[in-house]
Amino acid sequence: MLALPGCAWANPTAGFDRAAWQQDYQLLKQTLQQRYSHLAWMASPQSGIDLPALDRQAQAALRQARDDAEARQAIIGFQQGFRDGHFSLLANTPSAAESSGRDEPAPRDLARDKPLDGCAALGYEQDSKIGFSLPFETLPGFHLTSDGLSESMRSGLADLGRAGQAAVLRIPTFSPKGYPLACQRVWRAAMPQTGAFDSEKLFQLTYRQWFADVAQRLAELRQAGARVLILDVGNNPGGNDSGDAMTRLLTPGVVRSPSLWMARSPAGKAYLDQWIEDLSSGLPASASASDKAKLQGLLQDFRQKRAELDSRPAPDMSWVWREQRRWDPQAGYSRLIAAGYASGAVAHLEPGSYSREVAETLFWPAQTEKLKGAWQGPVYIVADQKTYSAAEMFVAVSRDNGLAKIVGARTGGDGCGFMGKLEPLLLPHSGLRLRIPDCVRLRADGGDEVAGIQPDLPVPAQPGESRRARAQKTLQAIAADLLAQP
Repeated sequence: MLALPGCAWANPTAGFDRAAWQQDYQLLKQTLQQRYSHLAWMASPQSGIDLPALDRQAQAALRQARDDAEARQAIIGFQQGFRDGHFSLLANTPSAAESSGRDEPAPRDLARDKPLDGCAALGYEQDSKIGFSLPFETLPGFHLTSDGLSESMRSGLADLGRAGQAAVLRIPTFSPKGYPLACQRVWRAAMPQTGAFDSEKLFQLTYRQWFADVAQRLAELRQAGARVLILDVGNNPGGNDSGDAMTRLLTPGVVRSPSLWMARSPAGKAYLDQWIEDLSSGLPASASASDKAKLQGLLQDFRQKRAELDSRPAPDMSWVWREQRRWDPQAGYSRLIAAGYASGAVAHLEPGSYSREVAETLFWPAQTEKLKGAWQGPVYIVADQKTYSAAEMFVAVSRDNGLAKIVGARTGGDGCGFMGKLEPLLLPHSGLRLRIPDCVRLRADGGDEVAGIQPDLPVPAQPGESRRARAQKTLQAIAADLLAQP
C-alpha cells in the first residue's frame, strides 16, 4: 500500500505524549511573557524577528512531531529563533545523588595556599582564546610585545605604513576570573588577618589588578612608539560590568553609561530592593552625613520605582504572538522599568562627589577612576560575530561615546543578560532548562543592545579568503581611515 504524502506524522511512536510537549511549550511562552526582558524588542519591527511566525512554526512542528526528538527540536528551534545567546538551553538538572553532597571531599583551606594553588582552586584560569581573533602576528612588520602567557593579554606593534605604528592589544574576556596572573599578584593582599578567606575580596583585588595591567600595557605600547590603539575583542565571550568600566581607560573625558532597564518581574523587584538597601542601611561605615544627604534623591527614585511595581499590574505580553509593535521601552506594553545604568545608580560621576567607598557603591567604574585616560589617541576596536555580552557592552559604550571606531563584523547579539539570580526555567515534561535574561541596555539611538553592534568599518569574510588575508584587510581598513582624516 502506498503511503499518502504528508501523512507520516499522523502515526506517532509508542509512548510519545504530544499534549505534554505542547504544555511545556505553553509554559515556556507564558514564562517569557512574565520574565524575558528583551521580549518587547523581539516583538518590534526593528528587531528583524517575526515572533508570530516563529510561534506558528513551533506549534505546527509540535503538531507534526512523531516522537520526543522531533518535539524537542520544535522547542529548541523556537528558542534559537530569538537569536539571543543569553536566552539559551542549559545542561540537564544534576541527579539527586550528584547534588546531595554525598562523598564530597573536605573543603580546601585556602588560607594555607600559595598564590598559584589558590587561584587555580578558585577557578581563575585562561579559558578564553589567548591569541588574536585574527592572526595579526603572522603578517609582515608585526612584532609581539607579549605572548599572553608569561603576561596577561597578548599585545604587539603593527606597521600601518604611512599611517604609522599601531598598538594591538588582545582582551580575551571581560571576566576577572580569566586572568590568573592578576589573581596571583594580589593573593597575599587578600589573605585574612583573622577569620575565613574572603573570595569576594580576592575577586575585587583581581579586577583592579587586571585594569592596572591594561593601563600599564597601554603605557608601554605608547612608549614603544604606537600612536594608534587597536583593541581586539573578537571571539570574546563577555564577563561582567568591566565591559562598561574599561571604556574609561580610553579617554580623560566624560563617558556616559547606557541606561539599564529590568523586566517587571521578581528579578526586577529584587534588583531595585538591592539598590534601596545599598543606598540606605547597606552604606559603608565611612559614609558621611554629606554623602547620605546627597544620596536621598537617588534613594527616593529607586523607592518610587519599586512602589510602582507593586501598585501597577504588569501588562499582559501575550500580544507578542499576534502582532508587532513599535519598540518603546517606556511604553506600558513593553513590561520594563528603568533601573539605573550599566555603571550602577548613575551614568557618570564627577570625582570627589562622594567619599571613595560610597562612590564605588553607586558608580562601579569609580573603583578604577585613577586609571582614567590611560590611553589618549585614536582607538579602533576589532569585533566579530563571536563578540558577546559584556564585550558587546564595551563595544557599544565605546561607539556611542565616540571613543572608538568598530572594525570587522556585527557583534553576536547577546546584549544584557542577568542582573538577578532567578532559577532557570525547567520544563517539566521534557526536562529542558532555559536561562531567561532579565535586563536591557539601551544604545544611544534608543535601540536594544541585543541587536548587536554594526561596524563602522566592515571587513566581511570573502569565500575562499584566508584568515591572514582578512587580518591584513583589517589593518588596511584602519590605515585608510586614519589617512582619510583631516
